[in-house]
Amino acid sequence: MKSDNKSLANEISSVVLGKLHGLNAKSAKKLVKAVDEASKDIVKKFAKLQKDEADVQEKDAKKALKKAAEKAKKVAKAKEKATEKAALDAKIAIVTNDRAEETPKVVAPKATSAKKTAETAKVATAEETKA
Repeated sequence: MKSDNKSLANEISSVVLGKLHGLNAKSAKKLVKAVDEASKDIVKKFAKLQKDEADVQEKDAKKALKKAAEKAKKVAKAKEKATEKAALDAKIAIVTNDRAEETPKVVAPKATSAKKTAETAKVATAEETKA
C-alpha cells in the first residue's frame, strides 16, 4: 500500500477504535484486527473508485476533443464547398458574359442650388489641400 493509503487506513482505524471502550484483551485484539482489515478494504475500494472516476473524466475529455475535431472538419468542408461554389459561379459569369457586377450604376446628380455647389467645391478643395 502507498503511504497515503496507509495513513488513511490508520486514520479510519483510529476513529473507529476510539469509539469502542470496555472490551477485554482477547476481544479487543480480534476487534483491532477486524477493524484494520476493514479499513484497508475501504481504502482499496476508495482508491479504485478514484481511479475509475479519473478514467471516466479522461474518456469524457477524449470524446469532447473528438467531437470538436469532427465539428471543425464539418466547418472546413462547408467552407470548401462555399469556395468551390463561388469559383463555379465566377466561371459561369465569365462564360455567360454576365458583367453586372463590374458595370457601375450611373446615378444622375440631384438638382442643387448654386450656393450648395459652391460650398461643396470649397469643402472638396479644402480636403485636397489637407491630403
